[in-house]
Amino acid sequence: MAFLSKKQFNIFYNAGAAIVLVGAWMKLTHTELGPLTGNLMLTIGLLTEAAIFAISAFDTPEKEYEWEKVYPELVDGSAPRKAAPKAESTSELELGLSSKIDKMLADAKIDASMFQSFNQNINRFGDAVGQINQTADAAASTQKYSSQMAEAAGHVESLNALYQLQLENGKKQLELNKNLVEELAKSSQDAEAFKNQMATLNGHLENLNKVYGGMLTAMKH
Repeated sequence: MAFLSKKQFNIFYNAGAAIVLVGAWMKLTHTELGPLTGNLMLTIGLLTEAAIFAISAFDTPEKEYEWEKVYPELVDGSAPRKAAPKAESTSELELGLSSKIDKMLADAKIDASMFQSFNQNINRFGDAVGQINQTADAAASTQKYSSQMAEAAGHVESLNALYQLQLENGKKQLELNKNLVEELAKSSQDAEAFKNQMATLNGHLENLNKVYGGMLTAMKH
């Protein structure tokens, strides 16, 4: 690459992806490492990835080769190859073409490891994007769950307060009923005593009436 070597590109790319994942973890778990928060780590990681892709946009394009000159059948698939006059000449031509192709790839610094590394980076980027989407969904679900739990806690607190009020009212009513029973018991005892007193008084009145009746009878005679 014009700005970064292949090794440096891989280092920055993987470091940025690692920062993105760490930031997502910190945001999900609400973890803070001093001044480093989940939002800050996510921002740093995503900006690093964006900078790497922006730099790669200015990369020098790969040199294009006119392969049709080496393989004429690329121009027209029906065009037959020229027959080689001798088997020995054909072998020499194949060796020459192979060496030229190897030289062109070497000059362009294109090898199997470069294609493999590029493929790995694409896969890692796809995994990072997928994890970011999962992180966003999990964060939204966590926030919704927290809101529901807070609302449920409020309802439970209201029910507890209502239950406490009913319990206090029940205690007061029980105390009133107890006092009422005691008063009724006292009234019953007083009524019984009053009844006995009235019976005694009636007895005295009857005796008095008998004495008075006897006196009247004696006075008449």
